[in-house]
Amino acid sequence: MAGDRPVTRVRGAWRVLPLVFLAVFFAWPVVHGLVRHGRPGEVVSVLTDPSLRGIAWFTLWQAAASTALTLLVGMPVTWALSKWRFRGAGVLHALVTVPFLMPAVVVAAGVLAIMPGGGTVAILWAHAVFNVSVVLRIVGPRWQMVDRETQETAESLGAPPWRVFTTVTWPEIRGAVRNATAVVFAFCFSSFAVVSVLGGPSVRTLETEVFTQAVRIGDMRTATALALVQTATVLAVLWVGRMRNGDTAGETRLTGVRHVSERMYLRALPAVVAGLGAGFVIAPLFAVALRSVRRDGRWSLSGWRALFDGTLESVGVDIPSVLASSAVFAVATVVIAVPLALAACKRARQSAAETLSLAPLLVSSVTLGLGLVITFDRAPWDWRGDAWLLPVVHAVVALPLAVRTIGPALRAVGGEVMDAASDLGAGPLRRWFTVELPMIRPALARATGISAAVSLGEFGATSFLSRSGTMTVPVAIGQLLGRPGPVLQQAGFALASLAGCTIVCTGALLRPVHPDPIAA
Repeated sequence: MAGDRPVTRVRGAWRVLPLVFLAVFFAWPVVHGLVRHGRPGEVVSVLTDPSLRGIAWFTLWQAAASTALTLLVGMPVTWALSKWRFRGAGVLHALVTVPFLMPAVVVAAGVLAIMPGGGTVAILWAHAVFNVSVVLRIVGPRWQMVDRETQETAESLGAPPWRVFTTVTWPEIRGAVRNATAVVFAFCFSSFAVVSVLGGPSVRTLETEVFTQAVRIGDMRTATALALVQTATVLAVLWVGRMRNGDTAGETRLTGVRHVSERMYLRALPAVVAGLGAGFVIAPLFAVALRSVRRDGRWSLSGWRALFDGTLESVGVDIPSVLASSAVFAVATVVIAVPLALAACKRARQSAAETLSLAPLLVSSVTLGLGLVITFDRAPWDWRGDAWLLPVVHAVVALPLAVRTIGPALRAVGGEVMDAASDLGAGPLRRWFTVELPMIRPALARATGISAAVSLGEFGATSFLSRSGTMTVPVAIGQLLGRPGPVLQQAGFALASLAGCTIVCTGALLRPVHPDPIAA
């Protein structure tokens, strides 16, 4: 129809916007930064320098140890929450998931509250706390698809539980476990906030060393070489995780979960396993809140008072300004990321823009921050000191998550409904506002909450770009926890508690009141 042609042209131009946005604020900075200072000789120097090689080795083995600990805790929890239904399962599932929504600096602060000395063990715990929900989200759906009849047949033939798992369950979930392992390893290998807070000056990884070399020493070539090594390792691990990922569960049916009453010999085992796992991951968050009101073994609100009585201005932290900046940046991030994610997604199939918008997941925020500092430091592109660049960068980080939320919901809108609206004479705009928008509104609400949470918790790239007038809450938490003095430390825990409560409340407010009819 002739009336649809202008709308079609507008839609075509609209779908290009996410690609332009990512090209300017992601692809260009990353590629330009790596090309400008990345030299093969510098990479060789990094790999042959004993000190830097030691940093790379520590980064590698702590990521492997963190991944092993995450799987050790995450796999039993996934079994309990994915295969069994029992009283309180929903609450335990939410408790396990909550830490992943928290800023990494808040999780690190919680572990620091329990282990004041920090160190390697604390880093491993924080990584596991943050990533157990990754195992649950990736492996859980596949575990639910394991054919129940095949398991019951093996049990009836006398196979013990371990034999049923190795011969029936494991072949079905192996690909999902491999994928989850790769994702968790990538997160731990490129961890920045956790190591910055818990490692102290003596514990260094590739991510923290990139920041040290670029910001504190000013050696961009060494920083870029380290970023190249880190990025290449993460990409290789993710590629291996996706290899031979065709497990045999493709033709099985979704069997759902069993009630514990179906296996009386298990009794309370799933609830106990899930409860222990939830306690392992949620304890640091409770510790943050407790530490914010206790000092030197006594109850005290001095840390909370210090946030708002001007005490922290002497150390360069203006809390009202920090809170205002973070709130403005979060709103601006939502305004940028959600419409771009909506533009990138198509109703019928996954678009090229949607696929390419996932690219920021492959590069750490520290590498992105380094590229931004290198690229936007000269006229006419001298933007690194401008406040508007921070929410733009937050939107780059949030865009892949918003796309993954909106895309499936938009494609789940039935074509028959749209065709019926068209047959009744509704034009493209009318169909969008009266049919599509109401159906994907819950997904838009989730995308809004996720984008705001990303902005409130982003620490890596923000550390490169933050200035005194644009300091955000995570940067302020890191600074306060890194300074000596009981009042400053307690103020850091109080600010971490405030950040955690804000994100939880934001998620609760944006959660749909009714069950989401379109699962994203």
